[in-house]
Amino acid sequence: MDTPKQMDATEQIQRFGEFFEQTYKAEILEKARKGENFLETDFAELSKFDPELADILLDEPEEVLKAAALSLEHFDVKDASNFEIRMENLSESQKIMIRNVRSKHLGKFLTMEGTVRQKSDVRPQVTAAKYECPQCGSVMPVLQLDKKLKEPNRCSCGRKGKFRLLHKELVDAQGIVMEETAEDLEGGEQPKRINVFLKNDLVSPLSERKTHPGQKIRVVGIIKEVPIILRSGGQSTRFDLIFEANSVETLEENYSDIDITDEN
Repeated sequence: MDTPKQMDATEQIQRFGEFFEQTYKAEILEKARKGENFLETDFAELSKFDPELADILLDEPEEVLKAAALSLEHFDVKDASNFEIRMENLSESQKIMIRNVRSKHLGKFLTMEGTVRQKSDVRPQVTAAKYECPQCGSVMPVLQLDKKLKEPNRCSCGRKGKFRLLHKELVDAQGIVMEETAEDLEGGEQPKRINVFLKNDLVSPLSERKTHPGQKIRVVGIIKEVPIILRSGGQSTRFDLIFEANSVETLEENYSDIDITDEN
């Protein structure tokens, strides 16, 4: 019997293509027509359609979401690799309190609920950069998660350091601080907080209304570690945690979201 880990990317792309064809075809074609590059998807529907694929998504969300996006090439979506699949309605087993996050949760697909306490301005942020080795001409992509730009450690030709920055990829990004709500706590417990990272369509003017301070929200995302840089410039053996949001849902009615129409 195959284990979930044995499903390769090609098969994941194929299965997502079948799922989207059956369930979200009209929405995808409408998104393509409008030039929007995100799709809100119900995890419960995916789980019903293909339980094995849904399980792999929970365990390896980063890679599986890429496969889901690539499957949209079947629908003639332009630049499908940069399309965002926004998952909502994760199973109850994936819900976790901020205080209970541990190292075993790193890289997993989880749901957290809380109240927005702080919110930064939307700013461009580098998410990936490409460097060239002046010795052999190799081009090396480097994922950027730290607060300062990270270079490759060494090239395959043996060269260390002094690489040339060829290109950096910028996205609109924003940070919020989410705090546990009082009703989730037992008497006397102090609420814990976590930093949540939002990017792309999650920081559009419409989406931003969901994350005003005081708003209670549900976030689906991936727990990631961020290196702590010491004053000396070295890297600490401890890491901060950040919750990279895949989708954000408002849990309490915000009256500013209600459209009032004048019907005569």
